[in-house]
Amino acid sequence: MEKKLERLLLNLFLYDYTKNNSYTYLSQLGVITIKSLIPMKEEVAVRIDYKRFVEEFRLWLSYRNGGNSSLLNAEGKINSVAYWEEEDNSILSRIIPIILANQNYEVIQEEIIKNILFTTGNLTTLFQWLAISSLLHETAFNKSNNNLLDTLKEVVIGFSQADYMKKYEKYYRANIKDYKGNFSVEFEREKIHLLNILNGIKNNRYSNLIDLLNVLDKKEPQTMIGEIFCGFIYDLDIEYNLPKFYINLGDYIINLRKSRIDPEQLKIEKYILPDIFDQKEGEIFFHSLLKEAKVIKKEVKNNVLTSLIQTRTGMYLFKK
Repeated sequence: MEKKLERLLLNLFLYDYTKNNSYTYLSQLGVITIKSLIPMKEEVAVRIDYKRFVEEFRLWLSYRNGGNSSLLNAEGKINSVAYWEEEDNSILSRIIPIILANQNYEVIQEEIIKNILFTTGNLTTLFQWLAISSLLHETAFNKSNNNLLDTLKEVVIGFSQADYMKKYEKYYRANIKDYKGNFSVEFEREKIHLLNILNGIKNNRYSNLIDLLNVLDKKEPQTMIGEIFCGFIYDLDIEYNLPKFYINLGDYIINLRKSRIDPEQLKIEKYILPDIFDQKEGEIFFHSLLKEAKVIKKEVKNNVLTSLIQTRTGMYLFKK
């Protein structure tokens, strides 16, 4: 089981590199999500420390390899139109660590909803990734594939709008009054669209979920989620020719899940966050997120200042 769980995370990194010939923002956001996870003392749960996540996210904006409009909208003043309308394709890389680090689906759902709402309030995105997270959890942890759809339907039917809003409205980063349309009506409409998919009525929504269902039905995967999931559920013989850093993340997340890591070791009591671009070439400095780091090269080209930083976990190219 441990190896199977690790495989799901490693499939993400392998797919990203193979498809793009580099580790893009998908892998990068997966990494900062993992770095922000912390075991709870008062409950059996591993949750995201949002102070850490926000600081990691701000740092990522300077070394990011790619991105999308939802991610870029998440820093600074939120554009409410983009927040409500744009879908975020980076969510898979952020929910996989949450699923693998936890055994309790209630905790998983809570953390996934909060993390989705950090970048987008789009209802299609919310319902699609909640459905995918439920399928991934059910498949990963001791469930029979024969009952997956029935279990998921129960989850969707029991997803009360009133309970949801009471619990999560405070996590929305744009005012619901700015929502174009009737939020309550469209929430229920989206729920019906999802149930239609699960009942075999196709529509043009939820391409990732449909592909995941096709994989479970042993059809050929068509999207990123399908390819990552296919290699996970069917134990495909995959050679993980990945840097040791990424392999170690698989071990680390299993240790988080098994409560083998003391949360005190992960907490940052005082954030020391010097401006990367103030550091001189050849200088060694300490940064709470990068730890000990060294400026390898610094230059200005085409009005872009770059700083190549070496850390224990690898090289980062910062730009502004």
